[in-house]
Amino acid sequence: SVKAWMDINENDYEAVRDVLEGYAKWTGIVQHKSDPNDIDVRIEPKFTIDDQEPYTGGWCRPQTDGPALRAMAMAKWGQILIDSGHESDAKTTIWPLIKFDLEWVTENWDSTGCDLWEEVRSDDFFFNRMAFIYCLNAAADFADQIGESLGASYRSVADDVRAVITKHWNGNYLYESENRPDDGATIHAITTFSLDLYTPDSEEAAATIRYLVKAFCNEYPINQEDNDAGDP
Repeated sequence: SVKAWMDINENDYEAVRDVLEGYAKWTGIVQHKSDPNDIDVRIEPKFTIDDQEPYTGGWCRPQTDGPALRAMAMAKWGQILIDSGHESDAKTTIWPLIKFDLEWVTENWDSTGCDLWEEVRSDDFFFNRMAFIYCLNAAADFADQIGESLGASYRSVADDVRAVITKHWNGNYLYESENRPDDGATIHAITTFSLDLYTPDSEEAAATIRYLVKAFCNEYPINQEDNDAGDP
């Protein structure tokens, strides 16, 4: 969502500054909260707005894509800061946020968490794998630009993730996880995180869209009614 905010505002510093400064401040606060849900707060999926405390009600925990997605957003904001003449802020304020979140990712990317819809658990979601690869590479590029030494390490972990994600192509479509194979999250991952892997114009993406369209035609009553009526 934060990445999308920057994209729709054409990465314009003045247009996104207030929101991103607030988001960076919020990130720095919640990264160091004590989590009463007995998980690392970096993979806590929900916080209360007023006091930035971890939500203690029922929820599917943890959500392991969170640290990578925050790091991706911060790397993008950091780049905007550099392009706008604020390299010092990018180094001293934004880089520590990225580094702290990615410490979790590089050590725990294959751990179990909840899916995008907060309904099932797995240690091998396609969405998360694609997010990790994209975010680690984005952070690596940012690290290189500001003279930090972790870029090579981030790319190495991204390559490790890339080596195992290929099994999600089953020859017919890209599946999300063993316990929830048919999931639109795969399309979301392709449109958001593909660089040179499963791009929107790839054979795998086209086959997945075709498969899911047919699958969901039979999934819900409203679609079944259209099928019975002969509507496309």
